[in-house]
Formats: sequence, structure tokens, C-alpha cells
Amino acid sequence: MKKKLLIKYFAPVFLSGLLLVSGIGCTDKLDEPFENESFTSDVDYTIAEDMDLPLLGAYYGFYTRAWEEPLTLGIRGDDVNAAGDQVPMTEQDNFTYMASHWNANSVWQQHYNDIVNIFTAIDEINKYREASGNDAMADQYIAECRVMRAYLYLNVARTFGGCIIIDDLDNIQNTPLSNKAQVMQYIVDEMSDAIPNLPDVHPNKRTDIPGGMTSYTAYAIQALAYQEMEDYQGVVNATSQIINSGEFQLADDFYHLFKKAGKLDDENIMEFQYSDFNQGEGDRFGFLFAPFGIGGWTPVVTGAGAGWGFYEPTMKYIEFMLDRGEVVRLETSVIFTPDGITELRNDYGDIPEWISNTNREGDIFNNNARMNFVSGKHSQPSTELVPGRTSYGSNKNFIVIRYSEMLLMYAEAITRGANAGSMSADDAVNMVRARAGLTNLSGVTTQDVLDEKFAELAMEWGIRYYDMVRTENTSELSHEGKTFTMDKAYLPFPADQVAELPQLEEGIQ
Repeated sequence: MKKKLLIKYFAPVFLSGLLLVSGIGCTDKLDEPFENESFTSDVDYTIAEDMDLPLLGAYYGFYTRAWEEPLTLGIRGDDVNAAGDQVPMTEQDNFTYMASHWNANSVWQQHYNDIVNIFTAIDEINKYREASGNDAMADQYIAECRVMRAYLYLNVARTFGGCIIIDDLDNIQNTPLSNKAQVMQYIVDEMSDAIPNLPDVHPNKRTDIPGGMTSYTAYAIQALAYQEMEDYQGVVNATSQIINSGEFQLADDFYHLFKKAGKLDDENIMEFQYSDFNQGEGDRFGFLFAPFGIGGWTPVVTGAGAGWGFYEPTMKYIEFMLDRGEVVRLETSVIFTPDGITELRNDYGDIPEWISNTNREGDIFNNNARMNFVSGKHSQPSTELVPGRTSYGSNKNFIVIRYSEMLLMYAEAITRGANAGSMSADDAVNMVRARAGLTNLSGVTTQDVLDEKFAELAMEWGIRYYDMVRTENTSELSHEGKTFTMDKAYLPFPADQVAELPQLEEGIQ
């Protein structure tokens, strides 16, 4: 990775209502502080070695997510409660939607900001192509951009039921709205075109951009699109490329996969990368994890920042895990408060002795008015903070797609009639169960796989919600006083966008 990750000079682009992309000069980095170099807005496209700068700008935008985005994508599942004082999130968690909800508008706008930035990056890469004399490298950089763009479209379409697939930045208002099935087919086709031009290695083996997009990232996104289309043979075909590559394996330690040790782990197919650069002050590049955390903890490291309390694991999920005899995945996924433990005992009965309000590292999680349980996957022990840093979760990466999800998607597809690849559905599920310390299953069913996904992937990017919508499982999403019906599967298009884009007012056809 080059030392400096920046959006160098992108020309200001204004798309009325939809988004605003302004010229940005950025000095944030992914690897180490940038030393003794400066850039101006003057661009010399004959400098071949600068062709990667637009690509790095695209990565910067892709990794720079607003805090409300992953929360909005995740809160409607039966694995998460929207805690705290954000009324729109609480209403969405109860399947009460309003086009004026600010966080839904932010998801749309932030995603489209980056989609437009990626269009700009592709255009800039092509301007360097002639000077570089390296068409293959230009094609690779553009393919990486297309993978990032596909993931953004995937999120928008699964959230709103469709979106505008941009072909021409000057004609967005006249571009017809695509329904979810059309968006998923677009993603499948985009990834088929991009894959031949991408590095055929694990992302952590890339020496130029460690953790960057590879052919396997593209296969994973393609598999997710196939799954939304209910094309289960397509799911098997795409996930088999990942499984058969030999590049990926499950982390031995599930708990530490979500801590500092899990950065660029062999299990991670896509992760947003952040760093304090091993220094206690000065530049850092990070995500705001505080909304996932809890206020009023007693950390081992004095002064470590507390959280906001907006994202709470559900009692339903905790009791589901206790019924299965889960230990490591429950300990990793859920942090308990004293009130939460009392509530659990009152509702469930006897609970294992290992459950406490102290994590392995000694941080104590006290009672809080907003939440009784905390998402452990989004929590970093205070002992892992770089001395001098105090922000909750500072220096923590954000895992987006994991190998275990691909194994379970593969298994589900086989249970739905797809032809197997290199292993059986039993083998794929049991690999994941073995890591969790559970016994093997034989003759796994679709329900077995969905249960395993619930146990393995809870609190991660709305995966559980998307699964229940895809399977039209209204009874699971109707929990703890909430009532879900399929007409609530998608958020309405934000009012701010509808006001400017007439095709959104017409709705999904």
C-alpha cells in the first residue's frame, strides 16, 4: 500500500438531491504516517506510477463509512434491538417506517457518494492508462473499483428493494429505477466481468494493497447476489471458487477474530481497515464504534472512552444460543451487564456460571439505562488500545464478509437442491460448528443451516434480517412484541431523494 491514502483532486460534482461530492484533499493513511511528500491539484497523467492514486481514493471513500450506516442495515433483525435515543432507528426496529427518517437517507446518500467517487476514480485511471503502458494494471484497478461499487449497490438494493444503477453521471434523473432482482443480476454480471482482471490470492497476500479486492472478494459478492436471486446453483458455483482456492480457512480463535489479532485474518474476505499507526496521538484512520458500545463501563485502561448504546443483542438471540449450549460464540457476540444477567435469569432460569459482566481482559460492563447487553463483535478490550488513544474501538478493523458465511451459504444452497461442489452440506456446516466446539450434524436441512447462520453471524451487517426476508420468515422477525409483515421488507425511498428523482416516486415495478 502506498503510504498515503487520499482522494487527490476529484472534480466537484453536484447531483441535485441525490448526493454531493466535493473536491477533497485527504491526508489519512492505512499503513503508516506519510512522510515528506505533498500533492497539489495539478495532475500530470504522464506519471505512470501515480495511476494508483485514484484507486486509493476509491478505497478511502469505501472504508470511510458513517456510523449510522451499519446500524441502520442491522437493526431490523431478531438478533438486534435498536437501543438508545435515536427515534428513527427505534421506529424502524419496530417496522414503522417514514420517508423522512434521517438515517435511511444517510445510507442512500453515503452509498451514492461513494458510487460517484468510484466512477470518477475509473475515469482518472483510464487517463493514466496510456502513460503507464500497462493495460493489465489499469484493468485490475478498474476491476477493484467495480467490486467496491457492486457491494454498495448490494446494500442499497437489499435495504430499499431496488435502486438506480448509474451508467452516466449526467443522466441520473432520467435513468430508470431497477428492482432488486435487476440489481442483483447487474452485480452478478459485473463480477463476472471483473474477476478475470483481479489478483487470484487471499486479500491479505496482496503486497501493494494488503486486504484489497481480489477475485475472491468478487466471488463472495456475486454469491450474495445469487442468493438474493434464489439462484442456488449460482451460489454453489461462486462459493466453490472460494472454498476450492485453498486461500481461506476459519480462524482457530473465534473470540480474537473480532479483536486486534483478527486484522487481515485468513478468514476475512472483506474488511474495512483502520489504524492508529501504533502512535498515541496524531493521525489516525478509524471508524466510530462508539454507537455499538455502552456508557458507564469500568475499563482496565483508565480513561478509555465509553460507548453510546444504540445496538443491543436481543434476549431471543441469547436464549437461542443457550438452548444450543453455545459458549465461545455467545461470549464473543454478547457482553452482559448485571441487569442483563438478572433479566436473563428471570426469563430463562439457570444460566451457565461463565456468564458475567466482565470480559476476558478484565473490563467491567456496568448497568446502563439504554441497554442490558452489548455487541461483543463490535467491542474492543481497553487493553488493546494504543497507549494515548481513548476512543471506543480505536484501531479496530470492521469485518464485512467472512469465509464462514460463504461455507454456510454453500451448504444452504445444496439443501435447496443445488449440485454440490467439492464438499457436502454436512461438511461445510460441521467445519463451522467444530470451531464453535459443537458436535457434528448429519443430513443437515435448510433450517439447520439457517440456525447455524443465526448463531455464527448475528449482529453482522443485517445478515440475519436479509435471510429472514429472503425466506419470508415473518414469524421469526415478529419477536419481543414486534410484528413483521412482508410489506415491511424494505425501507421507503428517502423523501429528500424522491423530491429530486421522479423515478423513485413511481416506486418499484
